[in-house]
Amino acid sequence: MFDHYSDEPVYNVKAVARQTGVSADALRAWERRYGVPSPPRTESGYRLYSERDVAIIRWLKAKIEAGMSIGQAARLLHSLLSQTADKPPAEPPAPASYDRLREDFIAAAVEFDEARADRVLNEAFALFSIEDVCLNLIQPVMVALGERWHMGEITISVEHFATSLLRRRLSTLMTVVPPASRAGRIVSACAPGEYHELGLLIVSLFLRRRGYEVIYLGQNIGLARLREMLEKAHPDLVLLSASQLIAAANLLDLVESIQPYVAQHGVRVVFGGRVFNRLPALRQRVPATYVGEDAQSAAEQIARLLAEPRLLAPDEALQAAPTANGHAWLADLRSQMPQVIAGAARLLQDYADRSLTHARLVEACEYVSRCVEAALRFDLPDALAELDNWAWDALPPDGIAVAELEQVVAALDQAAEVGLPLVQYAALVPYLRALRRACSAPTES
Repeated sequence: MFDHYSDEPVYNVKAVARQTGVSADALRAWERRYGVPSPPRTESGYRLYSERDVAIIRWLKAKIEAGMSIGQAARLLHSLLSQTADKPPAEPPAPASYDRLREDFIAAAVEFDEARADRVLNEAFALFSIEDVCLNLIQPVMVALGERWHMGEITISVEHFATSLLRRRLSTLMTVVPPASRAGRIVSACAPGEYHELGLLIVSLFLRRRGYEVIYLGQNIGLARLREMLEKAHPDLVLLSASQLIAAANLLDLVESIQPYVAQHGVRVVFGGRVFNRLPALRQRVPATYVGEDAQSAAEQIARLLAEPRLLAPDEALQAAPTANGHAWLADLRSQMPQVIAGAARLLQDYADRSLTHARLVEACEYVSRCVEAALRFDLPDALAELDNWAWDALPPDGIAVAELEQVVAALDQAAEVGLPLVQYAALVPYLRALRRACSAPTES
């Protein structure tokens, strides 16, 4: 990885210290304890460093600044160098690029080759900053794997394998960040029902690296647990994440339920996630602050809020945002949905065949009804107009095909028309039409 640097010894220790910002005493200690760098000496006993040595020193310094100890950085360096030590000379390797790193990681994930995947990550973190690797390698890889899963090119096991490996690496990076050095305590959590946590984990890592104290709660955080944390931790800011429509509705419920605490203690609530990126109209329905479409934007916005006390106070305009709670019939509709689903299940009996069981159709029916309730919660039929906004987990290879999904929607429509009062059914019609549009014109993914 440092082969393109000259190994001719030309610099004395004072010159290297000036170039790298690492003291001469530290350089000697690194060599004595960890064997890096290991410059030759003149006949008089003076060390002479090469351009390659200088590059290694700068690499080690960058890792230390990123939160590693010198011992961890040295072990990582030895591991990376040992991977190529026994290889015969060949054509000079192509410079590492994110395109190549992404391809290599995906290939390793498809083969469940953990060692190879780790080598790709080691190389990436050796060459680029943690923030750049997260934004340009990890996030695009997870999007690509998700798309391949839904196209039937890989199994869900591959996605889970890659997610687990990346979560472990990001969690390790979280633990080696130095203690908080800035004022501002943050609690970060995924909304109830949300299990896609890598985006939130990356934002939390970025914030820790900026010097903030982050209490990371992870996936599927219920209201009771969040309230407990708020009472004990007394954070300045709460960060919530949702990537799917149902989780977004749960996030809205969560935000509204903690409003009394937020108002009393002056806590700022912020949020983000894939579904809010795809549907900007949803952002206006949540009485909290949307912090951007990517981890870098989110971290910068949160840092700005924490740095300026006048911005940290909850915004009264946000708390007045309209929600679907204004519909008096929503609670009644929820209570009647079980009988609507039962009616749709009876209609679907004739459609079931050997390749698709009736139970699976009913399960899909229940899922679609929850999506409808989520869209109703936001008072936004258009949230259902594209499959990617709500059917992410319902499509093949682990869900049902669009043709079967269309039958489910038709059965729900028919059962709702028969089983609901006219006023409630009329209110539901725009949502059912949006579902039909989504099924008749599916996205490429």
